[in-house]
Amino acid sequence: MTAAQLRQEQNGGALVLDTRAAEQFAALHARGALQLGLRGRFASWAAMLIHPAQRLLLVADDARRAAEARERLARVGLRRVMGYSLADEARWREVGIDLGSLPLMRCESTSRILTFDPSIQLVDARSRAEWLNGHLPKAISAPLLELPWQVPALPPFKRSFVYCREGYRATTAASLLLRHGIADVGVLIDGIEGWLRLGLPLQMPDGRREAASPV
Repeated sequence: MTAAQLRQEQNGGALVLDTRAAEQFAALHARGALQLGLRGRFASWAAMLIHPAQRLLLVADDARRAAEARERLARVGLRRVMGYSLADEARWREVGIDLGSLPLMRCESTSRILTFDPSIQLVDARSRAEWLNGHLPKAISAPLLELPWQVPALPPFKRSFVYCREGYRATTAASLLLRHGIADVGVLIDGIEGWLRLGLPLQMPDGRREAASPV
């Protein structure tokens, strides 16, 4: 699919599903895209987040990965794939596709940033069960599957860092927040695993903080 076709289909209501890795999506993506990395539980998450009637445009690393994505989507009932495109900044800009980027943070630098700017909102995209086992201090729980319904409760102009266990769900969650108008979003790409490796404390649901040993 050419860049012009991608733009036309997106403007016509098709969803851009970016199947590239988090780092590639973060560096450059078409605004409004949903990121779901081909590695991991790609098809399972797609089935839970995307309506079967939704027309899809894939962004992939190459033709082979686009074909793999299409096959895996079909297995879970998502068959309305219109085509695929490679991420080509020059061509995308040429036809007027609105481009975006996404800051990727690591826990080591984020822990220092939070010391100086406690107004940053930490958003935990893990499940409720994971949340109950401990979360980053002052974070709010917004499980990925519930996120579209929780967006109205999030402050639209507040800087937010999203995290999960190790970054996969957080990048998808961040792309959803961007789609719903939360503009200032970053991702803790090493997730709670990175936090634990630094020996930083977790907060329990009752407000207690527990010291964590490096993993």
